[in-house]
Amino acid sequence: AGRPNRLPRRHCHGARVIERPDHLLLPATVNAHAHLDLTDAGPVAFDGDFPAWLRRVIDARPAEPADIVAAVHRGLELSRQAGVGCVGDIAGSVTALTARRHAAADLALPGVSYLECFGLADDAARAAADAIAQTLDALAFETPVPGQVRGVVLGIAPHAPYSAGLPLYEAVTRLSQRHIYRLTTHLAESQAELELLRDGTGPLADLLADMGKLDPAAVGLGQHPVDALAWSLRNGRWLATHCNYLDDHHIELLKRTGTSVVYCPMASAYFGHEHHRYRELLDAGVNVALGTDSLICQGWAESADQPLGILPQMRHLHRRDAADPADLLAMATVNGRRALEFNAADATIRRGAPASFTAVPINARDRTDPLRQVLESDQPASLLRVDTAGTVEG
Repeated sequence: AGRPNRLPRRHCHGARVIERPDHLLLPATVNAHAHLDLTDAGPVAFDGDFPAWLRRVIDARPAEPADIVAAVHRGLELSRQAGVGCVGDIAGSVTALTARRHAAADLALPGVSYLECFGLADDAARAAADAIAQTLDALAFETPVPGQVRGVVLGIAPHAPYSAGLPLYEAVTRLSQRHIYRLTTHLAESQAELELLRDGTGPLADLLADMGKLDPAAVGLGQHPVDALAWSLRNGRWLATHCNYLDDHHIELLKRTGTSVVYCPMASAYFGHEHHRYRELLDAGVNVALGTDSLICQGWAESADQPLGILPQMRHLHRRDAADPADLLAMATVNGRRALEFNAADATIRRGAPASFTAVPINARDRTDPLRQVLESDQPASLLRVDTAGTVEG
């Protein structure tokens, strides 16, 4: 790796040259939060009623194993087509987790598969924690991805503080202390979640009551969700997704506990969440990565053509907020790998690093900075990889 005119000829003798004169090559982007098993369930319109939307998503989630496998594989295919080289996936079932881990080489992508779990009441939380421990114990921690240095590793995802009680969070935190499972959760996503944890009321309380899952002892804690999970955040290595509603001291808590945050810009816009504090999080030293969430809340505006791509998320922030291109590049690459607890250095173009690139067409004769060109254009991204055997793909 290096400038072409500075590479020693002894390294170049007999090398295969791949010409991409009209492309900008970036380190392969990282989608740190996806729901691959929901790929065939969307997009779904959102009318402002979050509990009603949740019901539609529950009804739309595939139930048959063949349908789950097909959705996961289509999600992987769309990710690769959009230039994504690493994915943090929330697997809604063991079938979804297995489908991702055993995907064919032309679909496989390294990253993390987080097995999702639910359990609000104490007894349900304990049962969920026992079940997840037994399930993961029977699986290999890492499944190799052909031709890649890293494979797919296991993680655990308590769904959210409105569907997973504190005993479940504490149990999986302790489980991760004994093993090396990655941990993630949806956190501080909506005002309805804040009301439920604070007062035990609101639309989510009504939804849980209708489903027969409301436990008054598990909600109405008089706390913000981040404060409620403080013990788990201090004692585990967490990746918190969304974090749409934070106060100043929550940013400090996330920094102090080493918690990473995944911001899904277009998903937040889809739900009408505004004024995300991602730049303040970055300024405070919190590791902030980018994600897409599921295809259910993509497929509109900039993400229509590549709904599981990270480049549309970067473009959205650049156009809406005039976000710094260097910050966006870091959020899409090194920060994403760091959030998944992969080697962040592998998201740089250097000798010895995996050769995986997101390639985007540019006008090589335009004197505009190439990264800015990419952020201001609508050109699609693609994945270019050279595997450990030297095989070029893309």
